[in-house]
Amino acid sequence: MGAVKHVAAILATMCTLSALAVSNASASEIPSGTYDVVSINSNSIMDRWVITPNCPELTVGCEADIQSSWVGGQAFYQGHDTWALALKGVVPICPDKSKANGAMLFQWKASTLEGQLTNMQRGPCQLTRPGQSQIPFKLVRAS
Repeated sequence: MGAVKHVAAILATMCTLSALAVSNASASEIPSGTYDVVSINSNSIMDRWVITPNCPELTVGCEADIQSSWVGGQAFYQGHDTWALALKGVVPICPDKSKANGAMLFQWKASTLEGQLTNMQRGPCQLTRPGQSQIPFKLVRAS
């Protein structure tokens, strides 16, 4: 009888953990619609994205199209509550949003929609030298 109770306790624990995993996964929805990209430091709007998901549920590898007047590409859900959008080549990385050779990496949490933009500037921008900058941001549903 002791072994049966032990197995029942293990199964009950596994069911509880499975239920928690499902509830945590549903806490983060796939973003869809229009969102303002707001700088956390200055509370100013950096861009406005139209996000169109290409998957029915939030799983690793889920894709979403991101379009704006500033950037365009596909974001991927990487798991561990993290989305990423990587752009490289001639991209709008200069302080005045003009384009230069480099890369941009947007990463944000699915649960909070807060993240960080890392700009890696390889080409010259007016009045700045090549280098890297990091800008914390949040996605806020546009009204």
